[in-house]
Amino acid sequence: MEEVEGTISDGDRVVVSGTTVLLDIIDASAGSNDAGWHAHVALPLGMVIEPGVVMRLETTDGRSGLMSVLASPTVEGDRVLHVFTGTGPLTSSSA
Repeated sequence: MEEVEGTISDGDRVVVSGTTVLLDIIDASAGSNDAGWHAHVALPLGMVIEPGVVMRLETTDGRSGLMSVLASPTVEGDRVLHVFTGTGPLTSSSA
């Protein structure tokens, strides 16, 4: 996993900015189309992310992509760990 800093937005509304994101990039195996990515984000307890809502991740290194929470989060102390699944490519602004 790769650690980056990013901003998560829901449309024009910034949900959280400057947060640490652990990116898990999944490469397709030979003969498979199972490539994709996941973003692991720890958010404060009071922050609610509805499963299925599509949001945008923008990283400080210039990558951006749409993602959605598909499963229930895990509570770890005073934080809630959300695992977002990319719903499309994670593209670089220089591409």
